[in-house]
Amino acid sequence: MEEKARFCHLTVDAVDKRAYVWHEANWKFSDEWHAHHRGQLIYVEKGLQYLHTANQTYLLPTHHCAWIPPGMAHRTSSPVHPVYLRCLFFSSTGQQPFFENINVFNTPRVLREMILFTEQWSRLEKEDAVEQDFLQGLKRILPLSFKAAIPLVLPMPSDPRIKDVVGYLAENIRNEFRSPQIAARFNLTVRTMERLFKKDIGITFAGYQKLLKIIKAAELLSVNGETVKSVAFQVGYESVSTFSNTFFKVLGTRPQEMLSEK
Repeated sequence: MEEKARFCHLTVDAVDKRAYVWHEANWKFSDEWHAHHRGQLIYVEKGLQYLHTANQTYLLPTHHCAWIPPGMAHRTSSPVHPVYLRCLFFSSTGQQPFFENINVFNTPRVLREMILFTEQWSRLEKEDAVEQDFLQGLKRILPLSFKAAIPLVLPMPSDPRIKDVVGYLAENIRNEFRSPQIAARFNLTVRTMERLFKKDIGITFAGYQKLLKIIKAAELLSVNGETVKSVAFQVGYESVSTFSNTFFKVLGTRPQEMLSEK
């Protein structure tokens, strides 16, 4: 078992502290599903991370946070390396709705500075009063600093027919497909394919294709050296303005605002 898998399953929940800090500049990902007794705040300092649950996949771009509730089974992955993660774990979280669901969100400046400040306590297993007071204060401001979750989430299909379709779309992300074209390729009628999409993942074929392209674009924007123009081309947009407007409609932010810092 990889070092990080041992860390996830044993070290965090075994440490007898109300809150625990782990910063890692070269995070090692494991395909193993796991859950923590503690709530987890993840901040992506560099690179990007995918967070997988049984029914959905969330993208955490550079300088974004995710909150994972206690007991939520998940696994993580990333298509780029290295990935610098700063993680905070809390044994109690309170009753606010924020703590009950997975949330991916932009990191406010004050929260980012507070997370960076916790580096001095990374992997510290002994009790430290100043550390615990600071972390409890950080935890209390999370619901206050959180404005809205960013919809960087793809629903995961369970029907094998839809799995085949979405796999093909992901492998051919630069292409723009019409429903009749894809339905015929997978021996489905358009009506049947649309019904399966709505029933299995709750959105239309066109809606899924658009969301897939925008989430892939958000991933690419977190990679050093990419530009808005290059990313637009890679996900099948010939017009940068059309890409920017679609990106804004889906995520509520412009692609320029998600470009990785050089």
